[in-house]
Amino acid sequence: MKKDMSRRGFLTTAGLAAMAAGIGLAGCTSKSADGGASVALTAGEGGTGGNVPAKWDEECDVLVLGAGGAGTSAALAAAKAGASVIVLDSQTSNNFNATSICKGNFCVVGSDEQKALGIEDSVEKFLEDAIANGNSDGNIIQANREDAIRTYAENSARGYQLLKELGLEFPDPYVQVGHSLLRCHVVDNAKMLQLLTDSGKKAGADYRFETEFTKLVYDGAGTVLGAIAQSGSKEIAFKAKKAVLMCTGSFLRNVELVEECAMGFSKIPLFTGQGLTGLGHLSLMSLGGAMWGRECIYACEGDSEDGKAYTEMCHFGAIVTDLSGNRFFDDGQYWTNARTRALVQKSAQEGNEKFQTWQVFDQAAYDRAVENGPNNGIYPENESYFIKADTIEELAEAINAPDLPATLAKYNEDIANGGDTLFGRKQWNGAGTPAPVALDQAPFYAYASFPHLLYTPCTGFMINGDCQVLGQYEEQPIGGGRLFAAGEIVTRSIVGNHYMVGVGIGSCTTLGMVIGEKAAALDAWE
Repeated sequence: MKKDMSRRGFLTTAGLAAMAAGIGLAGCTSKSADGGASVALTAGEGGTGGNVPAKWDEECDVLVLGAGGAGTSAALAAAKAGASVIVLDSQTSNNFNATSICKGNFCVVGSDEQKALGIEDSVEKFLEDAIANGNSDGNIIQANREDAIRTYAENSARGYQLLKELGLEFPDPYVQVGHSLLRCHVVDNAKMLQLLTDSGKKAGADYRFETEFTKLVYDGAGTVLGAIAQSGSKEIAFKAKKAVLMCTGSFLRNVELVEECAMGFSKIPLFTGQGLTGLGHLSLMSLGGAMWGRECIYACEGDSEDGKAYTEMCHFGAIVTDLSGNRFFDDGQYWTNARTRALVQKSAQEGNEKFQTWQVFDQAAYDRAVENGPNNGIYPENESYFIKADTIEELAEAINAPDLPATLAKYNEDIANGGDTLFGRKQWNGAGTPAPVALDQAPFYAYASFPHLLYTPCTGFMINGDCQVLGQYEEQPIGGGRLFAAGEIVTRSIVGNHYMVGVGIGSCTTLGMVIGEKAAALDAWE
């Protein structure tokens, strides 16, 4: 069955008035692949504006939408609490979703490894860091929410302990952007996802792969009662007697939504899961949820062209230049919309269809990266990707960047005289990193860097401390107390306008656990 995945098409189908939960899909009938009626949608049980089917096909206590880090964690928690759980996912498996293929940074507040190193962390310290980092561009309105941040931080160590008990290993934490102390661990995220999936199945969760959620079901009062999904040519109405858990991830596979947020960004290569069509976002908008941070979508940089190497040399003081060797933005920004916009604009000017840039640095920066190791520095697998020269002139010739010598001379002069006069760089790369230093210690290096769209943690919906999605009016939760969310679709609630490394995986698994427990504890609505 051909589906219109665009925001315009979805909202036309769902009914714009459903945003106020007043007028919905009463009397509509959806169509199966052969054109026949499949699921009849009638007036809602709580009023005249719902889309409750005349007949439910299947039912469970807790219906989980999405089998990524948040969904698998939620399913395990709900099943362990005694609830009957069905998990829907559009893909053939969850082996290659966004959680399993990302870098594996995992933020924990109060880990055993922190304590062993003498690091005293706390909910209050994390809260302070999250608010400072997420609002470091001087927002008038705070971009993240204290109640959601607290819920994550207060449950972080508990979620971490659960994963350790399942067999996931946590190496010592290291310093990362947005954190004032060491609380990021690099974990085997593919293994983590498999552990959560297998444990959930053993606890009784019923996983339904190749079954794509298409719309929420709600009554006339806007209370979410279940969801409609497509499995092959069959449309299925799933009744959720306790709650629906929205864990559908990002929207990067929805070109129209990406372009609506940032024109031109959809041309940047994707490195993310195949099932991220944005249907969860469109469903929440149709129910009255407000999608925030559209201006905060960004690309991640640092991959080699073949995808086999990765480094973030700006973390160690490098500059970034265009193909000719000119700086064109503040290299001290850590993965921001402004940085990606500059990259898209410069690439268009240069005819640079692959969006390549050069990371340029000296021996001192190289040594700092070697000391840091594989987290985001230099290690045996990526060493061969660095181009080395004894002088900056020789390096410029080697990479065909004729403007590089003048660029580096100007940069070093500015640093020596008190600061970057071109773009105002004040730090290596993101909040909490050191101030810029001159790049003047031979030999010199260049790394060809290519961006990708990986995730959208700063763009999405806001949740309160109970992980309920907030509507666009008076911050009232939508879904009538039967809808919860965790994962990338609501990570903005914690990180605000600027990502804190490790919070993506850390919060999706922690808050997934929280919403699974909350859903299981509810009384059934029938």
